Amino acid sequence: MYGAPVTASLEIPQELPSYFSQVPAPLPVMQDATVGTLRLEGTLLRNLPPMPSGVLNDLSFTNSRQVEAAQLMNDLRAVHQITRMQERRSKAIAKARNRQAQRASERR
Repeated sequence: MYGAPVTASLEIPQELPSYFSQVPAPLPVMQDATVGTLRLEGTLLRNLPPMPSGVLNDLSFTNSRQVEAAQLMNDLRAVHQITRMQERRSKAIAKARNRQAQRASERR
């Protein structure tokens, strides 16, 4: 006899279930994504007024478009300020490089 003696009981290896043998779940129903539907969806979401907030007796709706326009203008103001700061920095860097190049050329 060759090899080590076997004292444990022999187990028959069982195959693990394959990922590909499983039945896949059904796919969800796809929504209509045509251009007309997307345009209509965007306009519907924008034109609906917000629900009244605060006391339920006050059922007047807010001026949502004016509030949205004010927020947009405020955002644009902040972005323009950032852009101006970046342009100032770029001009200052370019000016410093030009001065340094001018000094280097005058030394020669």
